Amino acid sequence: MRKTTILVWDRPHEVTVHQKSKSVWVASGRYMGESLQTQDASERTAIKRWAEAARYKGNG
Repeated sequence: MRKTTILVWDRPHEVTVHQKSKSVWVASGRYMGESLQTQDASERTAIKRWAEAARYKGNG
């Protein structure tokens, strides 16, 4: 498990990333007071999907 900080709308958010299986990485963190979790085939893309989901949530 690794923690990383990413910027969403110029604000830092701490995201935890871990490998669930050989081909599944999970990124999770809190955004706007709610838990947000995404999955993808690599660590980098799981984090990218988390940021995209957070931006989408912040837009709506």
